[in-house]
Amino acid sequence: MITLRLAANLGKISLFPGQWILCVETIIQLLVLCVIAYSWYLSVFHVGIDWLIRRRGSYALGAIYILSVNVLIAPLAGLYLSLCSGRYTRDVAIYPLPDKKLLVEPYICTNQSGDPDVCNKGKCNGKWRPPRAYHCSTCGVCRLQFDHHCPWIGNCVTLYTLKGFCCMLFLLPVAFTVAALPIFKILLVHISSALDTSRRNEWANQIWWDWPGSWILCAGPFGRWVVGTILGFVIIKIDRQKSREDLLEPGYLIEEPHLRLILTVGFAMLLSLFTIFLLINSLKMVLQGVTTLETLRPPTIFVCIPRGSAESSVTVPIFPNERPYDLGSTLNWKFFVATRLVASSNLRSYIWPKLNPTMIQRMRSPLQPDS
Repeated sequence: MITLRLAANLGKISLFPGQWILCVETIIQLLVLCVIAYSWYLSVFHVGIDWLIRRRGSYALGAIYILSVNVLIAPLAGLYLSLCSGRYTRDVAIYPLPDKKLLVEPYICTNQSGDPDVCNKGKCNGKWRPPRAYHCSTCGVCRLQFDHHCPWIGNCVTLYTLKGFCCMLFLLPVAFTVAALPIFKILLVHISSALDTSRRNEWANQIWWDWPGSWILCAGPFGRWVVGTILGFVIIKIDRQKSREDLLEPGYLIEEPHLRLILTVGFAMLLSLFTIFLLINSLKMVLQGVTTLETLRPPTIFVCIPRGSAESSVTVPIFPNERPYDLGSTLNWKFFVATRLVASSNLRSYIWPKLNPTMIQRMRSPLQPDS
């Protein structure tokens, strides 16, 4: 009876979609932190201390290697933790709705009447949504200068945090290169040895290499060689445990083929390649004066040009090919560099985003029909 009641109570427990996403992203954050911590542990203790210093006697090289790894991984972890914080508080749009009669500079509006945008989603309840703000359905708040929501950090990336985000993307492949460079050649030898062992082993041939499904399963022909190599590492581990009991010699994790080291380096390499692509794409959009959201969903908005009174103001639509916030690549880059590396979570006075001067000149031109 107790078991049935417990099962019934558990069946009543339900999570909203946003709560499920929060749980998943929290797990991702913990996984990323574990990978960073384990990579630091492997690099400092197994590569730096055990292999370079104790096994090979390269004291100077080992000291430089350990110092370099710490100098790179410490800010990487710090930036990651900073970007993960403030999920419900950082860069949240909580400003009062401005009176359009008091606005004297051209501003973004949502209709031909020149009305500022408001948000009725979630708990916003008709609050003002400033230009370039967006209601993130995952976080449940309107975020200022919204760029995109990143599941890897479980938070939104905004133009205020984009500099720190790009620095993190830059540090990851650099830290990986520095950490893996001393052992790169020996890892290639281990991979070749594991592959050769797998091809020569009768059990591995029976369950994998001679099976026709190995050409299809696990990403096709490429996955066939990956799985075969992993089987080789497993076979080497079994043989090593049978023939040797002392596996605690300095640098044993580097000198001997170990699957956990290969998997850690492989995952870090794939993640580094992914971050390089993200970094290049992010910097490209910075120079163009657009955000990720504006690239994926070009907004249908207007620009209201005040002319002394609300009645005489002119509202002009933005052309589909225009970038309303593009100030030119030089100014776009200067604004990006001028932002803080670690964004403050304190409430700042609202600053209207500057608009494309070429676009404003077009709209103010006497050749405009509505002018």
